[in-house]
Amino acid sequence: MPKKKTQKVRFHKGDKRPNSLEKKLKYTVEMAKEGKKILWHVLEQPTNNIVCKYFFEEDAQHLADFQNKNRVWQENGGIPKFLFNY
Repeated sequence: MPKKKTQKVRFHKGDKRPNSLEKKLKYTVEMAKEGKKILWHVLEQPTNNIVCKYFFEEDAQHLADFQNKNRVWQENGGIPKFLFNY
């Protein structure tokens, strides 16, 4: 009969499991005024980062639709800060 392995980590009363990192990313388009220009921002939720800024709404909506469909950065928890282009 094989010997049972003992648990190496001790749990105490009231301990909670860690929160899952699987948060669903959602990309939205919002209008913002910068100076005298009106720009369209693509926002990443729940991190609330501005992914890109566009002059035309159709371009911003195209990027938001693509990201919502394919979920490219889902495993990383969002787009890394060093890849922002503004």
